[in-house]
Amino acid sequence: MTTLAPAAADALPQTIDQVLVRLNGILDDALRGGTRIGYFAALYERVTTNVRRALVAGNVFQDNPRMERLDVVFANRFLAAWDQHASGGTPSESWQAAFALLDDPGPLVVQHLLIGMNAHINLDLGIAAATVAPDPAQLDALWPDFKRINDVLSRLVIVVEDELGEISPRLKRIEDFAPALEDKLFDFGIDVARDVAWALAKELARTPADGWDAVIARRDAEVAAVGRALYPLHGILVAPVVSWIHAAESTDIRYNIQVVAE
Repeated sequence: MTTLAPAAADALPQTIDQVLVRLNGILDDALRGGTRIGYFAALYERVTTNVRRALVAGNVFQDNPRMERLDVVFANRFLAAWDQHASGGTPSESWQAAFALLDDPGPLVVQHLLIGMNAHINLDLGIAAATVAPDPAQLDALWPDFKRINDVLSRLVIVVEDELGEISPRLKRIEDFAPALEDKLFDFGIDVARDVAWALAKELARTPADGWDAVIARRDAEVAAVGRALYPLHGILVAPVVSWIHAAESTDIRYNIQVVAE
């Protein structure tokens, strides 16, 4: 794994409001340019907005300042990766797997989302949790709120999956008439991803700081392999079904971004 280059102190957000400014900037650029990074940026802006509302309400998390810090550290993993990619640098291998497909019309919109979520949850979330709670006792205290932020993500993913029917009507037909097959094709397994991220956080919390790079590099390679396996999808049943879905999916990137962002 190539480690993300350190950013200047003022280059990355320090608050959740600043995170939203950056995400909306990426989203606006994607809408103007018709670029597929807007799919993930749109989903992530919605997730972050929902987390912010939970922080404002004050009745969701046990420790709101710690959760805002987690949200910011987590978001900055994506923002730093995107900045590095956009400037010609080399982000983590997991994000390379996602960014490599942005100019490819082959993947479904949902595949772009899943490959981005794979990098961000299976790699970045565990690193962010261990950064905010760097020893086992602190990490144990974080667990209830860690589960709650996962619940926010899970609820929103369900909503977005339903909205994707506007972009991909055949995907919606599979969901309506063969939900088990739809789950087999596209279920990301948020709970599983959460557990994978938590396992990484626990491993990092037990590891001296000078050993983090090796742990992260190993996980990055594993997560990147999962990302690359998400497109193209092979198999006697899966590949033809995905091709059938793709044939009817909207090719209007700007419209698709707006649907995901609704």
